[in-house]
Amino acid sequence: MLQKPIAAEISASAPGRRRWVDIHYELNRQPSTGPQPPQHLYCIIDREFDTALLELYAPDGDEDLALICENDYHVADEPQLYAVLTELGIDPGSFDAPWNVAHPVL
Repeated sequence: MLQKPIAAEISASAPGRRRWVDIHYELNRQPSTGPQPPQHLYCIIDREFDTALLELYAPDGDEDLALICENDYHVADEPQLYAVLTELGIDPGSFDAPWNVAHPVL
């Protein structure tokens, strides 16, 4: 959708947690300082938050203080994108409107 990230809320690893996976299209990504990821077309970001901390910190824009874990996956094309989603146990059909599904960071 217009090269904006899309997200899906999926099952968390434990009670009291919420988990979102977002997909970013990065064809024209800007170079940054520090280590560079491998050449890729998409970046998948898998984030899990503590629900109680998210409710506490999100109103002030400090969602990162509720972050429990975050994993990034860089993929070169759509077949790899679907392969990573399958490995993570995520149904690609989960990415449906509304595109940001109340994601605390998007």
